[in-house]
Amino acid sequence: MTNKALLAAITATCAAVTAHADPLPIPITFSGYFRAGIGINARGGTQVCAGLPGADTKWRLGNECDYVIEPNLSAKLASFEGSDWHVHFMPGVYRAWGGKEFQTYATPGGDVFPNSGTDELVARFGQVYGYGTNISALRNGKLWAGRRYYNRLQTGINDQFLEINDGDGAGIEDMDVVVGKLSIAAMLNPRGSANNNRVTVPVRLTGIKDLPSGELALYVTPSMQLKSTDQSTNETPAEEPYGLAVGVYQTLNGVLFGGNTLVGLKMDWFGTTRNSRVVLQQSATLGGTVIEGLAEYRIKKAANNGGNKWFGIGVRSDSHIAGPFRLLAEAGHDMVVPDDGSRTRNMTKLTLAAAASAGDQAGSRPTIRLFVTHAIWDEAARVSFDPSSRLAQVYGDQTMGTTVGLQAEAWW
Repeated sequence: MTNKALLAAITATCAAVTAHADPLPIPITFSGYFRAGIGINARGGTQVCAGLPGADTKWRLGNECDYVIEPNLSAKLASFEGSDWHVHFMPGVYRAWGGKEFQTYATPGGDVFPNSGTDELVARFGQVYGYGTNISALRNGKLWAGRRYYNRLQTGINDQFLEINDGDGAGIEDMDVVVGKLSIAAMLNPRGSANNNRVTVPVRLTGIKDLPSGELALYVTPSMQLKSTDQSTNETPAEEPYGLAVGVYQTLNGVLFGGNTLVGLKMDWFGTTRNSRVVLQQSATLGGTVIEGLAEYRIKKAANNGGNKWFGIGVRSDSHIAGPFRLLAEAGHDMVVPDDGSRTRNMTKLTLAAAASAGDQAGSRPTIRLFVTHAIWDEAARVSFDPSSRLAQVYGDQTMGTTVGLQAEAWW
């Protein structure tokens, strides 16, 4: 039988089977997030984003030099005794402007070979996992296994993850217990080697009703190294310390200024490094204007005076003008005090933006923003810039810089 005849026979058989088979409808939920844009700096060249060295994050409006595309597909495959069983896929793209993918390193963690890698956007499966929901034997909780974004507790205007345990893992989630919802998981680093990885065991208790308009959440996350001797090289990975993180978060709804309140306390230990932080996030609605504010203080203690103290405070306003048009403004200030006795660093970032959105609410999406961002920093901050950073490349001899750009953003 020739190849053409064989191909024709297979095609005809598949068509016949498809024609006579009953359809199997599978409910699929499609959601996602993306942002992308274009910008130029006032000196010439592309957009430059400003962040203070030593600060844990930066103020994000008009200050995001990256692409993010995260489409999510969740398919419900079966139901059994009141539970639903799904698979979830997320092929995601994330890369900062100017970054490269698939670069080749001369040695692990060493120098990159010149001109290696690609400038094109490359998609990866950031999430691939299966799960069952509303399982009565697990107190109406969820059972899951695979790769996923997990335990993410995120602030708004500075896009910080107070809690995050992404990776490969499995767990039981949101079980009904007497005081709230209990979740337990085990997570591994998907990029760890066969003989050297790290396991974290995130435990969280959420939905604790402690106030008429508030809830309390507790996060406890121990971690430890998993290692063995490499039998091909007879090398043993370096010893890593145990880790522990504890976070306590109180939320209030409609109590202050009619908005939402988050107060958080977190401490984490990793060997000789200690971090402690307190954060306050507050929103308010005043007529057609939504205001978001955030303040955070973090102390990092490390060996050989390698730590610092960081204080950040910022506010954003988002006002409806008419139809799809909105006006946004954001101001944020960061201060870092190094423990090594070097000078205190300061940076202030200001953004004004006009936006057109698919709706008249602050959260209406998609939205397209035209923005101008201006940042001011002191000499101590300037000399601490990473010489290879885009900020140093363009404004490394200055104490201020400006960027103008357009950005589109959507979630669904």
